[in-house]
Amino acid sequence: MTGAFLDCERILDGFLAQPTNALTSLAFVGVGAVVWRRPERRWIAAALLATGVGSFLFHGPMPPGAQWAHDVSLAWLLVAVGAFATRWAAWAGWPALLGIGATLWVVPAVADPLAGIGAVLAIGGILWRRPTPRTWFALGLLGLGAVVGRMSSSEGPWCNPDTLFQGHGFWHLAAASAVVIWASETGPASSDLRNVALGATRN
Repeated sequence: MTGAFLDCERILDGFLAQPTNALTSLAFVGVGAVVWRRPERRWIAAALLATGVGSFLFHGPMPPGAQWAHDVSLAWLLVAVGAFATRWAAWAGWPALLGIGATLWVVPAVADPLAGIGAVLAIGGILWRRPTPRTWFALGLLGLGAVVGRMSSSEGPWCNPDTLFQGHGFWHLAAASAVVIWASETGPASSDLRNVALGATRN
């Protein structure tokens, strides 16, 4: 096989330019369908679905605008997760999607810094609201995926452009699984419990 490679995987001719990275992107679509059954988490589910589609387009058919769709949907997912069950939740839907989309259309170079900031805020928000064993397990899985993805990046020591096992594909699976594990937890978040306690004290 010949040709350039992206996120370590070789770019081939055909509809699935990067078979492993494209097909593993669909994990976000699958978990989005699962999370959709929770009405209070519909924006997270929508962002998961968008992330799966954007990543599939970016790694699969690679049409014009695919990288923009990939970057916008990922940043939106981070915002939706970070804003869940906060006073900012109402802005995590269409306002956030449109704002991120416009920003990255005008200044695409800020995609990586925006994703990094979003990841830090999302993880911090998750731990503030619900620091349960399930949350820690989900974040541990996310961390494992991040390490494998980084070590298997195009510049990483584990990169092999022609193997079916791609670290970036593992990152897709780990990240999607981490979100659905976290989002499937039931019961009030810790911030909700604090509000209940404060209300009882005032009464």
